[in-house]
Amino acid sequence: MKLHYKTTVTGLALGCLFAANVQAAPQNQDENSTSDAGAVLFRIENIEPIQNKDGLTDQCSYTVTVYNRMDKGLQSADIRFEWIDKISGKYKIDENKVTPVEGENAEQHIVKEMTIDNVAPHSQKSFTQKVNTDKCYLLLDNLQYVVQSCSLEGQKVQYKDGKAVADNGCAKNFNYIDSKNPEYYSEFRDVPASTLAKQVEEEKERELSKVNATVDSIMNTLDATNNELEKIR
Repeated sequence: MKLHYKTTVTGLALGCLFAANVQAAPQNQDENSTSDAGAVLFRIENIEPIQNKDGLTDQCSYTVTVYNRMDKGLQSADIRFEWIDKISGKYKIDENKVTPVEGENAEQHIVKEMTIDNVAPHSQKSFTQKVNTDKCYLLLDNLQYVVQSCSLEGQKVQYKDGKAVADNGCAKNFNYIDSKNPEYYSEFRDVPASTLAKQVEEEKERELSKVNATVDSIMNTLDATNNELEKIR
């Protein structure tokens, strides 16, 4: 496991996803565990700054690693992450004059939404993300989150406005594990880079297959329509 603690990042951008589906043997909780026995644990790791063409950091990449300790597979979950910067906005610099900023205006909120999907029972899966900010240090141990929807394997998912709305209560099973928690190191299994690379390619192939299926469906519809038009002529 590689953990970078940088002091640079800025803004909000959708990240690419890669999956590492690693079977992990169920572990017995000891009396010092802070998470629930049937929980879905997740941690944030591999935080790295991303520089733009001018050599300035304007994004951060990071990995969300999920360990499903439930006996059922996690089909899909939509999660909203929020990091609050309580330092950068405390002072306003205008024409070389520094003015303190009070109240909520002193806080800057960094928000990112992501979907976690297809995490088998008692297994681990990782997702890479990007967020627009130049303060990468905020991504470590400074997280507030809301699981907006959650569905288990075999459950019929309903969608509204392009988002899953089905929720059988597994949203409350999510436990965020920060780096100060011993479970950050004891409950997760590090994923080899070769495994991650393989899973990235597999994920790309699955997405490409979906696109091809959609194109085939459209072409079949067009062919059927042309045939009907020919009959009319």
